Amino acid sequence: MTDSFRPLRLTMLLLSLLLLLAVVAYGWFSWKEVSRSAEQDLNLQNVAFVEQTETFFRLQEQILLSAGTSLVKDNRLRRSELQAALDMLSATVPQIRGLGVLDRRGELLLGVGADIASDISLASSDAITQARYTESLKVGAAFRLNVDSEVLLPAFLALPDTDGNVRALLVALYSINGKNSIWQNLQRGSGAHFWLLADDGKLRYAHPMTGSILQDLARAKIDTQTLLELRLRGGYGTSGDAFSLSLDGESVVVQSQLLPQYQFVAAAFMPLSQLFWLWLGKVQSVATVVALFLLVALLVYRLIWLAGTRLINARVTAESNLQKLSQAIEQSQDSVAVTDSNWCIEYANRRFEGDVKQDEARLKGLPVTNFSPHDMLCDDLAEISGKVLNNGNWCGERQRAGTRQWYEFSISRVEIPDSEDVSFILIGQDITERKVAEALLYQQANFDALTQLPNRRRASELIAQALEQAWSSRGEVALFYLDLDNFKQINDTFGHLFGDQMLIKVAQRLQQVLGDDGSLSHMSGDEFLIHFSYERLSSVEQVAGNILAAFSEPMLLQGKSLNMTISIGISRYPIDSADAQGLMRDADLALYESKRCGRGRFTFFDAELDKRMKRRLEIENQLPIAFENGELFMVYQSKHSIESGEILGFEALMRLDSRSLGAVGPDEFIAVAEDTGLIEKLGRFALRKGCEDLARFQAIGGSSLTMAINVSVRQLLDESIVSYTRQMIADNGLDPATLELEITESLLADNIEQVMPRLEQLRALGLSLTIDDFGTGYSSLSYLTHFPVATLKIDKCFIDKLEEHANDATVVRTIIQMGHALGLKVVAEGVELKSQWRVLRQYGCDIGQGYLFSKPLDLHHAERLLQSTAKIPLLHLARENH
Repeated sequence: MTDSFRPLRLTMLLLSLLLLLAVVAYGWFSWKEVSRSAEQDLNLQNVAFVEQTETFFRLQEQILLSAGTSLVKDNRLRRSELQAALDMLSATVPQIRGLGVLDRRGELLLGVGADIASDISLASSDAITQARYTESLKVGAAFRLNVDSEVLLPAFLALPDTDGNVRALLVALYSINGKNSIWQNLQRGSGAHFWLLADDGKLRYAHPMTGSILQDLARAKIDTQTLLELRLRGGYGTSGDAFSLSLDGESVVVQSQLLPQYQFVAAAFMPLSQLFWLWLGKVQSVATVVALFLLVALLVYRLIWLAGTRLINARVTAESNLQKLSQAIEQSQDSVAVTDSNWCIEYANRRFEGDVKQDEARLKGLPVTNFSPHDMLCDDLAEISGKVLNNGNWCGERQRAGTRQWYEFSISRVEIPDSEDVSFILIGQDITERKVAEALLYQQANFDALTQLPNRRRASELIAQALEQAWSSRGEVALFYLDLDNFKQINDTFGHLFGDQMLIKVAQRLQQVLGDDGSLSHMSGDEFLIHFSYERLSSVEQVAGNILAAFSEPMLLQGKSLNMTISIGISRYPIDSADAQGLMRDADLALYESKRCGRGRFTFFDAELDKRMKRRLEIENQLPIAFENGELFMVYQSKHSIESGEILGFEALMRLDSRSLGAVGPDEFIAVAEDTGLIEKLGRFALRKGCEDLARFQAIGGSSLTMAINVSVRQLLDESIVSYTRQMIADNGLDPATLELEITESLLADNIEQVMPRLEQLRALGLSLTIDDFGTGYSSLSYLTHFPVATLKIDKCFIDKLEEHANDATVVRTIIQMGHALGLKVVAEGVELKSQWRVLRQYGCDIGQGYLFSKPLDLHHAERLLQSTAKIPLLHLARENH
């Protein structure tokens, strides 16, 4: 709490204390008044109680004496007379419930009405003795015969004869609770309790009948200490002062009075808890009003305090912010100046014109453009002034002529309240380092760090700009997508550092060929991009030819001479695509076609290529689905002896019949599977099905039947093919010698070192290896001398023109002779004509395969072919003609 609120706080505190003291005082006096009123009420009720009790028993003494004397006048006692006396007394005194006569010793002689307790002489012996000697009415101990009976109070009176001698005792039984009780007409105050006690502490009467001590009034008795306290505090004839006492475990305010004639102590009392609630009801309204007043006062004080605190905090915050702003401006690393409307200095911080605070007296009134760095604004200050006055602010950057130094300026207008004058705040910031960083970031974001050529991102922007210019001038743009052939081998052989240097040399050679006629970019790895405008298609072909020619010459690097080729895909605007991304996509597709067709060449994108690539994409998407749905299946083409025509075995061929694509040739989906990695699953499927169906074929045609299954290089690179093949042989109970694995020669040639260990392991299982498409893939045949193969399969392209071209016939004859010389079997595939069969038989070829013998058949038809014992008619005819 601040000092400004201290008087208000003290006032509120003093007022609250005064109100609390007033409430306490009012409560104290109210308690005294309630206590005094309760004492007076108890006194009045106790006096009435005593008076009524004395009056009642004094009257009963007279009535009983008059009625009892006649009962024993002739020393005879009759029940009828006693009953008549009871009836007469009951009519006068309804409280009487019974009468009885006792002898001098207290023994019961006769009783009528309510039963008299058998031990009455013992329980009321003191009252009987006093009644005998005082000849006055004495009250005995209350009793009840059983739990359900009412409580009765006996009163004893001596009956003397004419000589004054006591001849008997009359006992009257009075009801002390219920409708006709002794004290039924007693006026009782609210909450007052009454007890009538004998001199031995036993209860003669109690109202109300509550509390644990009153569970059995006939036996109820208070302790000696409490009785003594009541006797000492009680007066004779008048009640004593009220005092506090504990009765039956409860604190009460009590007044007592003695009745010596009957040896009674009368006590009227009220529980303190009841007295407290009387007091609380009296002060509650006042306390509630005071509490509400204090609450409202506290709330008002709180609201005033909060409002004042907000104002003070706002002022303190404003002062603090102003001080912080002043310090921030003064300590700012930027140059800050305040000028008048004529741009003359009114204030400048310490960074103005250097790190040392300038003499403000020297600076004030001088044009701000006289000092650095604001002097760079001299040339266009008038234009800046107009923009600031119109818009309220101006921001701009300036570079100091002849240097790399850059500054950023921010100028704002400051209007002075109740004045037409304006001021300007000028902030000048040195942004030289930021500009250098921005230039570096721009270089890193847009140019390749290795070749310093534009990267993919920058290339897209340059191509988009070239297309916009071509659209405006209705020109055409050619885009070359280039990729180095077999660059991976250079990295693997000489290392990536050498490969990076080679990429730099490639970029330099491409730039030399291109000159200033186009833009060269480095996409990533060994991929480059070239785009340029052209007028004739021949100029595009010429540039592509010049690039291929340039790379026909060896490249010299670190003393090594390397022959490198490059493949190019070409797309054109606006013929192929109308945007940069489309052109790059089309050129990439054309590049893929160049790679597929032998590399070291260029290919133009066209609609047919686009169609093939879309078809390839469809196959790529559907192939996994077809595999899961069982749309891939195996067919089998028989292999026959060229000499006898006998079926020697089968080749397992995979087919695809897709629900969405229809029938797809193996030349399409196998290539896609190779590129996507699905070929391993397909290869395992072919191996499993081939082994299972070979077992079925051998059950029909003999255990010597063989099965040739194609495997890919990717399968051979995975060492698990050995264990899987061993498992398939064992699961189907095959002789390993009847299983052949075919590997395409072109794929084998590119990966011979990697797959050679796996082939040796497969050969060790006992199966045979076949080189498929022999004669099309590898220029050197030296690998045949140590390659673990058992069969050569002549490619179909040589068989097709076997009779038309002598060179093809020579190649076929040479392959057969070379294979036999090496101890290998030779298979001719694609045999479709009788004339081809005759030539192959003449050359000594071992096995033939083709439509002349049988087309590929599904499992059912292949089994039917095996079950036929007839030889192929063509072979019979051939032997006959021979």
